[in-house]
Amino acid sequence: MKRGLRLRLALTHALVALLAIAVVAVIVFVAGGRRFDSYLSEVQRSRNEAVVGALTQTYKAPDGWDAAAIYALSQIAHLNNVDVAVYSPEGQLLFTVQGRHMGRGMMGGMMGGGNGMMGGGEAGASAVTPASQATALSRDQFEVQSYPLVVDGQKVGTAEIYAPRNARAAAESAYQTALTRNLVIAALVAAVLAFVISLFVSRRITGPLEELRDAAEDVSAGNFDVRVSPRADDEVGALATAFNAMADRLARDEQWRRDMTADLSHELRTPLATIQSRIEALEDGVLPATPENLRVIGAEVERLGRLLGALRSLNELESEDVSVEHERLDLAEVGRDAIARAETVYAAKGVALDGDLAAVAVKGDRERLLQVAANLLDNALKFTPEGGRVVLAVASGDGPADAAASRGAGATLTVADSGPGIDPVDLPFIFDRFYRSQAARGTQGVGLGLAIARGLVEAQGGVIEAADSPEGGAVVTVRLPAAG
Repeated sequence: MKRGLRLRLALTHALVALLAIAVVAVIVFVAGGRRFDSYLSEVQRSRNEAVVGALTQTYKAPDGWDAAAIYALSQIAHLNNVDVAVYSPEGQLLFTVQGRHMGRGMMGGMMGGGNGMMGGGEAGASAVTPASQATALSRDQFEVQSYPLVVDGQKVGTAEIYAPRNARAAAESAYQTALTRNLVIAALVAAVLAFVISLFVSRRITGPLEELRDAAEDVSAGNFDVRVSPRADDEVGALATAFNAMADRLARDEQWRRDMTADLSHELRTPLATIQSRIEALEDGVLPATPENLRVIGAEVERLGRLLGALRSLNELESEDVSVEHERLDLAEVGRDAIARAETVYAAKGVALDGDLAAVAVKGDRERLLQVAANLLDNALKFTPEGGRVVLAVASGDGPADAAASRGAGATLTVADSGPGIDPVDLPFIFDRFYRSQAARGTQGVGLGLAIARGLVEAQGGVIEAADSPEGGAVVTVRLPAAG
């Protein structure tokens, strides 16, 4: 078997894995990006609040912030990577602190003097940043947040905190880069794992299919003995079971075909040989042309006629060309006529034929039902030994046919014999055309009687079934809808 299916399954699974990763990536980038943005904002807000908290805690009324407080504030600003500008309640810039440069701890000073705040041009490490310059820089390079400074319920100033925009952009870029790299690695790993696992799974799937393909090729070549072993209780296992059933049926059909050919040859050869020998004897004068000798020839011709008639009837039934009358009649009368016609051959073999007939009205074809009863009695006689007994019974009862179910009570015609019964192996097939069980190999016929009976019964809306009798022997039951 070509490995196209196996490869396609593996590639399909790998593509599904990649598609799943792609969908996850889109969701992560959209939802995760928003979440990360929100996370950065939350972090920045926490840093700003830490700076504001330090400003309010280091304020000393009425002098304000001294050099030590500003230096401590510069360390906090440095840790949080922000710049701070503090304004008086009147809006005057008091001092600034730069915490974004590793080499500079603070830049502080006081606009004006007095109030105990730092004065002069130098304070600690650097000079005061002019307010106009700080404002101009903030709008282009920083995100600015303004917070009121409240101590003991009184506003003592305003703090503007400057966070660099490039730090946020760098964090987002680093996050997206790391996320993309991890997703690509995950996609490659998932695709490889999916491909490898799919090769293993597809091999388990295609293995039984390859076996089925090989077996089908053997069957198509005429080898009906090949079978496959169902490996699992799934669809492939069900397919293997169905294939085995098909192979069994093909093997039986092939055997039936051979048996049918042999039976037909025998059924035709015997009367033809008898007719030929009789005619040659008459021509040579060995036998006189007496009515008795001619009657033997006529009997063999009738035998051939019955065989051809059975074949024609079966062909009509299978092609649905058979004509069936539907008239009201008593099924018990049909049973009595069938018994009367069969009494002679039953007596010749030494088999008792009894009737148990109850009057019941049905709608059907009298001649066709009589043919059904005759076929059933003829089949029962074949398998009933000398001294045995056959009973034909007619009774009213529930009919399982659709018509009977719609009309209520139905009628049954049953033929029970005291023969060996039906082998369970043969039971599902005894109504198939040309089927002959092993027990029937030594009897006359080609396996058409029961097949014709089934076709005639079904043509009249009934069903026919066979079973073994609890008392021994076989029972064939015909169920017909009662006349409405």
